[in-house]
Amino acid sequence: MNDLEIIFNILNNVIYKDKKSNDQINIFAKKALNLSYVTKVVYGVLENKIYLDYMIDKISDIKLKKIHANILIILEMGFYNIHFLSTKDYATVDKLVDLSKKKNKKSKGFVNAILRNFIRNEEDTAKIKISDDIKSLSVRYSMPYELTRYIYDSYGMEYTKNFLRYTNQYVPLAIRVNRLKTTRDKLRDLLEKDGFNLRNSKISKNALIVENPSGLIDSTYFKEGFFTIQGESSMKTVEVLNPSENTRILDLCAAPGSKSSYLCEISQNTGKILANDISAKKLSLIEENIKRLGLKNISLSNFDASGFKKEFQEAFDYVLVDAPCSGLGLLARKPEIRYKRGMDDIYKLRDLQRKILDQAVKYVKKGGILVFSTCTLGPIENQDNFTYLKNKKDLSHQRIDNKDYLEYVPFEDMTDGFFISKFKKKEYERDN
Repeated sequence: MNDLEIIFNILNNVIYKDKKSNDQINIFAKKALNLSYVTKVVYGVLENKIYLDYMIDKISDIKLKKIHANILIILEMGFYNIHFLSTKDYATVDKLVDLSKKKNKKSKGFVNAILRNFIRNEEDTAKIKISDDIKSLSVRYSMPYELTRYIYDSYGMEYTKNFLRYTNQYVPLAIRVNRLKTTRDKLRDLLEKDGFNLRNSKISKNALIVENPSGLIDSTYFKEGFFTIQGESSMKTVEVLNPSENTRILDLCAAPGSKSSYLCEISQNTGKILANDISAKKLSLIEENIKRLGLKNISLSNFDASGFKKEFQEAFDYVLVDAPCSGLGLLARKPEIRYKRGMDDIYKLRDLQRKILDQAVKYVKKGGILVFSTCTLGPIENQDNFTYLKNKKDLSHQRIDNKDYLEYVPFEDMTDGFFISKFKKKEYERDN
């Protein structure tokens, strides 16, 4: 299996079989001759799919919807190589034609003609000739139209352009230092001696930014649990909850477990933490982290967070609801999300969040703390549900860093888009 076939298989699994791009790259990594190239093309096609399809549609006599799914992926790979990587040699075309023989033999002539035509007419084909500004942005940055419109309506044109540009840029990796085993300065020194380039995070006190992360998870320090991979804004969510030692903590939507493990570290392995997720399969990821990081007192459970658990009523000092969301704040790292979310999904997720929050409030002890967060953008899933919580009579809103809530803007804060809010369960009716 050559690298082009590996790229095809990954893209086919991500686009048509609902697999995750980073998981698929990890699965195929050892088979790749040039993993850097494979990664670049996979993410490049996913980040530019709408624009690539726009150019293909300009040249093809066959309507886009009628092109065989396998052949469309091969054409997208070819157009990305030609236009974004300036790979205009016919050797690559020949390899893609050979690949098309395996995937849909009768289309080899079509693939050959389209790719050669694009090489000859690239400049004109690449021009976007759309008068509607939102539609033009949708094509240029390969963001579905209704999501582009939603971001524009919520934040305006300048924000929209900056955000769309950011989603197709490289994002440095963040890691969280395990303070139970080392300090940030010590870990930085150890990793720098191994050739990694790092800088301290400006968002989280326990985070380091790694500029050249290749090989990082193979390092001794990762295997020994000195650190774990987690986004800065995700870490900040746990720091906002800031659980005390020897308390009961519920992470209601926990998978893949990075926040649960951080809750354990912050409470110095003394808290009793219940990490719950609706997906039983995802709980194994949490178990792996628990062992590697040397954590104690984390129990796992598997139930639907939107349903009420009577035994949990007022049982926890701290409750974290990192709610299911559209994930628009993660687009720079998970580009395929944009093709799997629409406005209907966003409204359904808002309603699901409210069902989960209604139960979460019941689980907080009087005087306890609730943190509600999402890894998305836009008012429907964030400000609307912040207001929903703020209007609950038994909750008192808590400001964070002198703000009503934290909202991380990806292109300004250079991290995942995140929304974080904090509430206290009133001890008495007169509490404010």
